[in-house]
Amino acid sequence: MTRHEARERVLQTLFQLDVNEVSSSLAAEYTHSLLDGEQDGDGFFLQLLEGVVSHKLFLDEIISSYAEDWTIDRMPGVDRNILRIGCYELVFIEETPSAVIVNEAVELSKHFGTDQSSKFVNGVLAGVLRNLSDLRLNAKGQTPQ
Repeated sequence: MTRHEARERVLQTLFQLDVNEVSSSLAAEYTHSLLDGEQDGDGFFLQLLEGVVSHKLFLDEIISSYAEDWTIDRMPGVDRNILRIGCYELVFIEETPSAVIVNEAVELSKHFGTDQSSKFVNGVLAGVLRNLSDLRLNAKGQTPQ
């Protein structure tokens, strides 16, 4: 599985977690079962899923501070989870270039979101990028929830 496919699977899993009251391990297991035994990219899939789930409150704080006139609860679920994935990657996975992360998030929002999603996601992540150094410093003091 490519990193792009892993991001799609993580988005699907996070959406399940938002809609249904299931544990993250059960949702991951279900999504993993859809992979048809693919092993490539499993590490990235699990790293991304576990990272977003364990830092969800911190990520939501970041998103809330850059999403003007939107609260986390009012955002469409797809947009909210794409932003969680993008913010997690930007703040915690420094080896992936920022431009790649933003582009992937925008592409996911074009595919899974509404007509306005890609602009919204791009705008929020642009704000995050402007303060990425500070956010990374703040993240170092974070413990998973």
